[in-house]
Amino acid sequence: MDTTDTTQNPFKSKKLAPLLVRFSAPAVAGMFANALYNIISRIYVGQDVGAAGLAGITLLFPLGILYMGFSALIGVGSNALFSIRLGEKRTEEARRILGNGFILLTIVSTVLTVLSYIFLDPILALLGADAEVLPLARAYAQVVFPGYLLFGIGAGMNHFIRSSGRPKTAMATQLIGAFINLVFGPLFIFSFHWGIRGAAAATVLGQGISFLWVMWFFLRGNTLYRLRLNYCKLKKRIVLGCMAIGFSQFAFQLASSVLNFILNHALLTYGGNLAVSAMGIAVSVNTLVLMPLLGISQGAQPLIGYNYGARKYKTSIQTLKMALRWGIGITTLGFVVIEIFAVPIASVFNNSDTALVTLAARVLRILNILLPILPLQIMATSFFQAINQPIKAAFLSLSRQVLLVIPLVLILPLFWKLDGVLYAPVVADFVATLLAMYLLHRFFAQHGLTLFLRKNKQPSNN
Repeated sequence: MDTTDTTQNPFKSKKLAPLLVRFSAPAVAGMFANALYNIISRIYVGQDVGAAGLAGITLLFPLGILYMGFSALIGVGSNALFSIRLGEKRTEEARRILGNGFILLTIVSTVLTVLSYIFLDPILALLGADAEVLPLARAYAQVVFPGYLLFGIGAGMNHFIRSSGRPKTAMATQLIGAFINLVFGPLFIFSFHWGIRGAAAATVLGQGISFLWVMWFFLRGNTLYRLRLNYCKLKKRIVLGCMAIGFSQFAFQLASSVLNFILNHALLTYGGNLAVSAMGIAVSVNTLVLMPLLGISQGAQPLIGYNYGARKYKTSIQTLKMALRWGIGITTLGFVVIEIFAVPIASVFNNSDTALVTLAARVLRILNILLPILPLQIMATSFFQAINQPIKAAFLSLSRQVLLVIPLVLILPLFWKLDGVLYAPVVADFVATLLAMYLLHRFFAQHGLTLFLRKNKQPSNN
């Protein structure tokens, strides 16, 4: 429960910048921690096992996204209902939704994990693991699947921590896991000589500690919304309501999983395991740059929504512009660093395989060509979510992955082989950014506002 004095409106402040920092900082830290999970394991595996190990982890990425999708289906949906009931002062119903959300997350994550173990080899073959990569991917998966299970439950329940007024506690959940992985990864891999299994074990340990932190909060922590057995009996209306709200987020994650599946197969076809390993390195670095941007968009979202709902359109657009400036600053800095230091960055993952380092550096530079303008695409999606226009937000999110990247990955390599695979996401980002700019310009013009000029016209309250 939010301990802030309810007579004080947390959205009101004379200065917008400190307010945006206050809302964005926990999200940025949490998103950055999530990126560390991904990059730390790959660095350790790349240095110890090599390109084949990196390929094994990268090929499993679509399956990990699928787990995240099911977690979002339940976690995001139940959390939305939970927040609504809190606003309606229906405390008992909110607690019942919390209990139902926990049970659903536990059931779904457990079923997914059991099925993953039963059909492990067919899944790995479907994902593209060949004779060289299959043993490594299998060894990693056999250890890491319990971590996927704990992540599915913990990440879903972490939404409730944030909604109950504890954003710093929610942030700590993510930071703890990243720190554990950072500390124990090299210990398990290099000191214990566990290899790729050590990387998986460090991930599981990090997710396990994060899970225990979440469960402690809801069982013994200082909160009015604790898990109680009598609230955990599943109710059909709650289950269906959670899934209905969370389905759009699930669809987005499912599209991401399918995209990564198709992308990996295209990389295997035109570049082999080395190309998959190089893409795994590039995506890890790219994610590290984009996570702070996503955190800023999450922090700006409630500010935009509140001011838009209060018909303070100028403040709403000022928030968007400030978030855009910050985001463009971050991505431009990331672009410059990557373009200049692509080779040293790739060498962090493996400093002995010259072919891998050379290709990874090239992939890094290609994937990040449009990095400085990506905030327009991401912030536009967040903006339309904030003002309750989910169709436009979903269109922007899914158009890049379903309507653009997937067809381009299938078509461009027919003409340019591996280069076609590498440039497909770049072309998709360019088109998606143009779409975002068009939708924003059209929307603001309807309200007498402009996104790209410094001075706005007098806003309409219609």
